[in-house]
Amino acid sequence: MALGHGRQKGVTEVYRGAKETGNLLRKIRLEIAVNDNFLEPAINAIINGAKSGSTGDGKIFVMELSECIRIRTEERGVMAIG
Repeated sequence: MALGHGRQKGVTEVYRGAKETGNLLRKIRLEIAVNDNFLEPAINAIINGAKSGSTGDGKIFVMELSECIRIRTEERGVMAIG
C-alpha cells in the first residue's frame, strides 16, 4: 500500500463556508495478488467497497504476475500467493 496526494479535477471542497478547488486530495494505492479463482471475487469486493458513484472512485488494473516467490519457504507460483 502507498499513500500520497494528488490533484483531482472537477472536485470542489467547502472549507469554512468557502468553496475551494484544486486542493491536494489523499490517494491510496493497493497492490493485491490473487490466484485465478479469486480474481472476480476480489474485483467485486473492491468495487463494492470503493464505489461511491463520484469522481475519484479509482481504477482497477488487472495484470499477469510472471512469478511469485515466498522468501521464507521458497515456494513459487500459486503456492506462494496463498
